[in-house]
Amino acid sequence: MPDILTLSLIVPAYDEVEGAGEIIDFYREIRGAHPALHIELLVVDDGSTDGTPEAVMAATVRGDDVRVVQLSRNFGAHAAISAGLAHCTGDAALTLSADRQEPLEAVGDFVDAWQAGADIVWGLRSVRASKGGLNEVFARTFSTVFHAVSIVPTYPSEGPSHILVTRKVIDVLNAMPEGHRNVLAMAAWTGFDQRRIYFAQMPRPHGTSRWTSAKKVKLVIDSIVEFSSAPVRWIQLAGAALSALGAVLLVGSAVQALLAGGADGFRLAICGLVLAVGGAQLMALGIVGEYVWRAGDDARRRPLSIVRAVHRTGTRG
Repeated sequence: MPDILTLSLIVPAYDEVEGAGEIIDFYREIRGAHPALHIELLVVDDGSTDGTPEAVMAATVRGDDVRVVQLSRNFGAHAAISAGLAHCTGDAALTLSADRQEPLEAVGDFVDAWQAGADIVWGLRSVRASKGGLNEVFARTFSTVFHAVSIVPTYPSEGPSHILVTRKVIDVLNAMPEGHRNVLAMAAWTGFDQRRIYFAQMPRPHGTSRWTSAKKVKLVIDSIVEFSSAPVRWIQLAGAALSALGAVLLVGSAVQALLAGGADGFRLAICGLVLAVGGAQLMALGIVGEYVWRAGDDARRRPLSIVRAVHRTGTRG
């Protein structure tokens, strides 16, 4: 008889004590819906301070195959997902949210696409729990722009919510050393067979999202720097445009000064040009600095995250 395939569920969690029991309940629902698979759950605690690891373990019983990978501090969602991939034993791994916003049917769609031969399955939201607002505009704009300018055109322009990856993809991701990472874009970059499923996102049952604006901005910068040279090319184009504008202003101001017999317009144009060029240079230096900083940070080879402890309930068998 062939070996039973294992699906690893990876759930990054940060201060999710209210929903700890529901995470375990959902894991058991998935087990019940897929008896032909062995299902393991890895909750990666990303530096919670509210007792999330203890609450998750308290909700488990003998027979559950659950591990809590407890990080030493908050490293961010993508570092937490990477820690889950490093610790999972599955033939495939599926990311899920700790706030329980994915329907059971979506997990079935992920599994069906995997068993049909996909190495990467994108989970895309046909309906978002939060309707409209700046957050949705920001997310859609980023995904569209990143899809257009990055070297990973298979990254969904709609903006992926979750992903299933097979063992061959997991092994490649575990070997990639980037410290500032968008792990979903890294998976897209591998170029394996990629398919899509769509689901209606459910409302968050407890609390508010810990996915802050600062974290979103950092992910945008990390993603662009990691997978696109477009900002550097934009700097070059802006420099050429400013040079042309400066030449036109200087000639125009000189002509005006000669014809009008005064130098006020000339001086004003020079001041404006100096400020514009100086500001553009500082902005360009900052953009290049983002690339240099991340290159230096990766060269230090610090770990993506630090595991404080791994708690486990149940055994495979």
